[in-house]
Amino acid sequence: MKIFLLSILVCLFTLGSCKTESKDSKVDEEILKAELQGSLKTMTGEFIYADSAAVFQTKNAIYGVVINEIAEELIANVRDMNPDPYASFEVTLKVKIENNTQEDAWPKVVKIQNIIKVEQSKDEQSLRLSK
Repeated sequence: MKIFLLSILVCLFTLGSCKTESKDSKVDEEILKAELQGSLKTMTGEFIYADSAAVFQTKNAIYGVVINEIAEELIANVRDMNPDPYASFEVTLKVKIENNTQEDAWPKVVKIQNIIKVEQSKDEQSLRLSK
């Protein structure tokens, strides 16, 4: 009987010490899973946000940006660096490239998964929208 009670106590302590996963660990697991599947890419390019639309330009292509929590974080970071709504920024991001389902828009969009680096664009010929 003592062994039975001891076994139950050990099981209860083991179950009690387990904690639920946090939101951040779930996001980290999703990013890790996507990286292992090869669907995430690290890309460097120019980012601009104006009039509730964001654009990401690399050397080879221009993408629309899906506005998610991480994109909103990036937008807040660039606004802190330069409040000009037409300023562009050099960024390095981990992204997932997808086909755009909207008509009359960029054919491909990126979903930002992680922000690696952000700095003010130094190029005068950078991607700029007319004021």
